[in-house]
Amino acid sequence: MTTITATNLVLDEQIGVQTVTDDNDVLLDQTLSDALTALGVLGISPTDPATGFPQVAVNTALLDTTGATDLALSIPADGTSSGLFTVDGVEIFLYNQDGIIYGREADGNGDADPAGALAFAVALDETDLSSAQIYLIQYEPLQHNVPGDPPVIDDDDILSFADGTITLDVTTTELVTTFQTLDFASIPSGSPQETLTVATADPTDNHSARFDGLIFSGTVIDPTTVPINSGTNDDLNPNAVGFGVKGGQASQLNHNEGFFVQDAAWTSSDPDADANEIGGIRFDIQGIGGVKTVNIEWWAIDDGAIVDHGIDTVTLPSGSAAFENYTIETEDSVDQIYVRFTYDTKQSTSGVRVENLEVAFPSSSEVTVVNHEDLGTHLVFEDAGPTFDGITGDATPFQVGLAANQQDTGTFDLTPGADGSHVTITQYTDLGGADIEEILTNDGTTLTYHDVATDTDLYQLNVTDSGYTFDVLFTPQGEQSDLNFNAVKSGGPQETLTVPTVDNTGSIVFDGLIFNATPAADATEAAFVPFNTTPLGGPTVAADDLNPDAVGFGVKGGQASQINNNEGFTFSTADGSDINNLTFAVAGIGNINAITVESWLYDDGGNLIDHTIENVTGLRSGNQTVTIDDDGGQAFDTAYVQFHVGGANSGVRILDFSTSIEGPVDDQPFEFTLANTDLDGDAATQTLSILASQDFIV
Repeated sequence: MTTITATNLVLDEQIGVQTVTDDNDVLLDQTLSDALTALGVLGISPTDPATGFPQVAVNTALLDTTGATDLALSIPADGTSSGLFTVDGVEIFLYNQDGIIYGREADGNGDADPAGALAFAVALDETDLSSAQIYLIQYEPLQHNVPGDPPVIDDDDILSFADGTITLDVTTTELVTTFQTLDFASIPSGSPQETLTVATADPTDNHSARFDGLIFSGTVIDPTTVPINSGTNDDLNPNAVGFGVKGGQASQLNHNEGFFVQDAAWTSSDPDADANEIGGIRFDIQGIGGVKTVNIEWWAIDDGAIVDHGIDTVTLPSGSAAFENYTIETEDSVDQIYVRFTYDTKQSTSGVRVENLEVAFPSSSEVTVVNHEDLGTHLVFEDAGPTFDGITGDATPFQVGLAANQQDTGTFDLTPGADGSHVTITQYTDLGGADIEEILTNDGTTLTYHDVATDTDLYQLNVTDSGYTFDVLFTPQGEQSDLNFNAVKSGGPQETLTVPTVDNTGSIVFDGLIFNATPAADATEAAFVPFNTTPLGGPTVAADDLNPDAVGFGVKGGQASQINNNEGFTFSTADGSDINNLTFAVAGIGNINAITVESWLYDDGGNLIDHTIENVTGLRSGNQTVTIDDDGGQAFDTAYVQFHVGGANSGVRILDFSTSIEGPVDDQPFEFTLANTDLDGDAATQTLSILASQDFIV
C-alpha cells in the first residue's frame, strides 16, 4: 500500500484562498505562520494581501500513513533543477535544508545558487505521524506560459515536478517476498499425481508450493469455479525441472490446461495469514512441436476474490531455446495464482513445457523497508487563468435516448480568465475510424458524427460559453427482413396469421379488421376494438378472417384473396418486441389506379405515436410500395391499417412483405474534453461523459 494517495496537493496562484474543490489553499495567518516557522520553514510571514504571497496549500487526504514508522523528504542532490521557472524566466533549483525542500532562484549566470531567492518550499510535518501533512509554500509567481511564437502552453495551466524529482521516503516494517527456486528434483517424477507439493531448493527456507492441475473450458470469469479433482485428466506429471498436465501430452501443458499454486501451508481457515501467502510465480517456457506463441491468462486470488488479472501472448524462441523467466508478480501477496495456457493455432497439437519454477514466498519475519514514493508529481501549482469547475446536467443528467430527436443538455460552472475565455471541444470519442467521421466546425464548438457510407449525420454536440446540447440525429434500426408466408398454411381463412421472417429474427402477428367508420386522427387504441368485435369481426365472425397465400393475404369479408374498401388489419410482433417498420407491395385489382392507406401506430402503453394517410397512385402501371412506420423514426408496438378503396368492384392485393423488428442496440458511451481557454492560451478543462441508450428514450 502506498502512503501517497491518488490525490494531489494543489496550490492556486490567484490572490486569496480559493474555494474550488480541486484547490488546497489555506489561509496563511499568524497562527499558521508561527507553526511553519516552528517547523523550520524559512521566509514565512502572513500573506501580503497586495501580492498574494507567500501562500500555502495542504491536502489532508494526500497521505495515508498506516503502517509507516518514519517519513522524510528527499531530492536526487542539492542543486538539481526543479524544471520550473519564475514568472521572469529565472530557473529554479532544489535544495534540501534540514529536511525541507526549497526551490531557489539561479544566480545572475543562470547557475544553481544555495543562497538564491526563495520561490517555493515543500515541508513535512510529522509531529504526529498518524496525521502527517505536506505543506506546499509559494513565495512568488511561477512562469506558466513560456514566451515564444506561438507561446508554449503547459497542459491545463498547471505546473508540477518530473517523476523522481521530489521523493517521500517511507519507512515500514513488513514481510518481504522473494522468489525461491523449487526443488522438483526431490520429488518422484514420471507418475501423474492429483497435486504436487514442492519445497524450495534453499535448505534454510521452510516454504513449499502446492500445485493443482486444471482443465479450463470457454471463457472463464472466476477461475475458482473451475472444477478440480474431477478425474485424472487434470493430474500433474512431474519431472526434474517442472511438470505437465495429464489431459493432453502428460509432459507438457496443452490448450486449455493450467494449474493453480499456493503456499502449501495456506488454509482457508486462516485466509488472512500473510505469512502463508505468495507474491508471484516465475518459470521458463519451452515450445513443443514448433509452436510459435502461447497465450497465458492468469488470475490472482485473495480472500476468495480476484484482485489482479492479466493476459499475455508470449512469442517463443526458435529451436530448443526457452523463453526465460516469464513472471507473474502481484503488488501485494495473495492466496492463490491461477494460470491458463491457450493457443491460437494447432490447438490439438500445440504445447509447452514449464521449467525451472520459482515462487515468491514472504520472509519469515518483518524487516525494515524504505520505499521511495514519488511526491513531486502530486505537487501542483495552478495559474491564475480561467476556471472550469463542473458541468451540471438536466433532469436526467448526462444521458440521452438512442433515437432520433432525443437531446441532452447541461450548463457549465466556469469563470473567464482575465482576458476573457471561450469553451471549445478539444477531444472526443472516435466511433469508427474512417467509417464514421468526426467533423469539428464553428471554431471548435460543434462536433458532428457523420456516417460516410450513408451520408447521414448521427450525433451532434454543440457548446457555448454557458452550456451544451447533445443531439441524436438518427434511430438505430435492425436489418430489414422479408416475411416468409411459405411458412403459413395457405388457402384457408384464419382468424390470425403468425408469419416468421426468413432469417428467423422474429414473427409478425396479423389480425383482420372490418371498418364501418374511420377513426379520428388522434384516436385512442380502444377506438379500434369494435372493428375486431362482433358483429363486425372477432373469433366468432368469419368476415375478418385472413386468407393467406405464398406472398401475402386477403380479408375474407369481400373477395378473400384481396383487400377491399374499409377492410384492413392490425399487426404486432409475436414476442412483444417493438417494430421499426412494415413494408409491402400493393397490386390493383379491377382497373383501379389509386387508393388510400391510413395507419395509426401505438407504443407499449397504448399511446399514439403517429397517424399517417398515404395516397398510393400508379397502380395501373405496376405494384406500388407502402411502408408503415413513424415519420420520426420511433419504433412502435402495435399498428392499425385501414384501406380506402374507391369503386364497388375494386380492391387490392397486398404481397411481398418485409419488416424490421427492433432488437436491443448496445449503449453508446461518449467522452469529450471541453476546454475553457482565455485569449493568451490559459485553459481549464472538464470531461463531459454522455451515455446514449434505448433505455433513456422519452
